[in-house]
Amino acid sequence: MFDDQAFQSWPAILAGAALFGGLFALVALLAEVVYGEPFRVTPAVIGLSTAAFVGYIGVALYHRGG
Repeated sequence: MFDDQAFQSWPAILAGAALFGGLFALVALLAEVVYGEPFRVTPAVIGLSTAAFVGYIGVALYHRGG
């Protein structure tokens, strides 16, 4: 899926992690709207977004061998 250059630079890794966390935050926000909650940022949204961000960084470190 990824070649050897996917996780070579930290700016690219951080940008990817921010995008990944943002996508998870959007999904969490939309899921709360589906369940009848107002469209607002809650601790659950922040937690899911943070977990996605940290997970992306963790995968990048694992893939880089660090």
